[in-house]
Amino acid sequence: MTGERTDERVELVKRGYEAWNKGDRSWVLEHMSPDVEWITPPEDPDPGTYRGYEGVERFWSQWRAAVGQLNFAPQEVFEVGDNVVVDALRSGRGEHSGLEVSDRVIQVFTFEGDRCVRVHEYYDRDTALRDLGVQGLAEQ
Repeated sequence: MTGERTDERVELVKRGYEAWNKGDRSWVLEHMSPDVEWITPPEDPDPGTYRGYEGVERFWSQWRAAVGQLNFAPQEVFEVGDNVVVDALRSGRGEHSGLEVSDRVIQVFTFEGDRCVRVHEYYDRDTALRDLGVQGLAEQ
């Protein structure tokens, strides 16, 4: 893999967050494989693996129903192999429920070519990096 491909993936993920924060979920899905897997941590309100566009949209809808449109503020975006790792602040507030979320999430986007095939979410950066086989990568 060339450095140019890596830069493209990092930029693609950054554009994905911009699209998401504007409410453009379809742009995000268009850059994912039809067989995408979205894996949530065990401590997530909706833990599990969501498969394909339908599964991912169902997962997103569950969050949206609870806390409205989620917004993400990436704090750090970097590449590890075929993965783009994002350490982001996540926030939202349910219009009807009044339920609020404001936390930190680590999202690991795994690519095959220019398509995202998996998103694995974590609530702990060290666990995410350990799962990627990265040791000793201190927070910047």
